[in-house]
Amino acid sequence: MSMAQDLNPVSWGAQDRYQAHFIVKIMVGCDDEDFLARPTLATKGFFASKKVTGVKWVGGKLADTLNADDSLKTMMTKLSYKDAQINVEPSKGGVRIFGKWKDSYDFTMTKELFAVYDRIAYGIKTMSCPPPVQS
Repeated sequence: MSMAQDLNPVSWGAQDRYQAHFIVKIMVGCDDEDFLARPTLATKGFFASKKVTGVKWVGGKLADTLNADDSLKTMMTKLSYKDAQINVEPSKGGVRIFGKWKDSYDFTMTKELFAVYDRIAYGIKTMSCPPPVQS
């Protein structure tokens, strides 16, 4: 007796996809919108040969802080296009730094990528929040 293979496999369920998240603890009193940041990448080339040539952060106050950091921009131009697509969002009591979903073959955390995440975390920590209003 032979079993026929299902021609319509189910596409949902556990997937072989991973994503690294870094959480930076922040002081209470900052607005969540201040910690939104996404890079707009200037590139050259196409498909697999696409290279990052420039970075401009958009979002809240954090984006302004990251745009002022020339060292971070230089570090990000050395990353691959996929690795340079980094998101920064507030979460409960902290700020998440994360990149794109990757499958198990592509999922790595290089020293260069970790250094970029660390530099972004430094920018988050150095942001000044107004002191809470006393009533």
